[in-house]
Amino acid sequence: MYFDRNGRQSISDPLMLKQFILNIYKTIMLRGIRGTFVYACDEGLRAYLEKHIPLRKSAKADVVAIKSIQLRPYVNAVPVFDLKAAAGNFSALQQVEQEDWCAVPDHVRVSESMFACIVVGDSMNRVIPNGALCLFRFDRGGTRNGKIVLVEHPDIFNSESGAQYTVKEYQSMKVEDGEGWKHEAILLKPLSEDPTFEPIVLTEDETLTYRVIGEFVCVIG
Repeated sequence: MYFDRNGRQSISDPLMLKQFILNIYKTIMLRGIRGTFVYACDEGLRAYLEKHIPLRKSAKADVVAIKSIQLRPYVNAVPVFDLKAAAGNFSALQQVEQEDWCAVPDHVRVSESMFACIVVGDSMNRVIPNGALCLFRFDRGGTRNGKIVLVEHPDIFNSESGAQYTVKEYQSMKVEDGEGWKHEAILLKPLSEDPTFEPIVLTEDETLTYRVIGEFVCVIG
């Protein structure tokens, strides 16, 4: 059974929802330090698991052992950064440091331009649940309209807490002048079930100081 309301409401495609759920369980099962064990109370489920996961010789009939996969950097894993990106307004953060490596879903082609971090808050809960570990790709430039991005705004840098980040859907508002098109404002839109969240508007002057760090790829777990 799957009871996560955010996942059900934000993903309409059954195949995408299935992959989302599988990614959650895969992430949980790969976090064990001394190994991972699955306990099945239901006899039918236990019989099904025994067909796909080999029993450890010393294990009881209702305990199935899973071998942890070896994480290979930029082959099946990406670095996890201690961004603690705030899916809300810009918030105080610690210095960005690599914490660990995490497995990437099988359907994603891994590259050295990818990283993961935890996104906290409910302002993006139609797509990203609060506290989810998310996969990003470092920004490559080009059009970002309609994409979900991780943004840094150095103008509100705090020397004690570090730089400031947020995750939002990007929308560029441009105007044409005698020299061509230019940004009038950048709209960072929440995608939340809570209507009280409002977009963050970066004015023309502020658009010169913000920086898009990465583009959201998917939720890992």
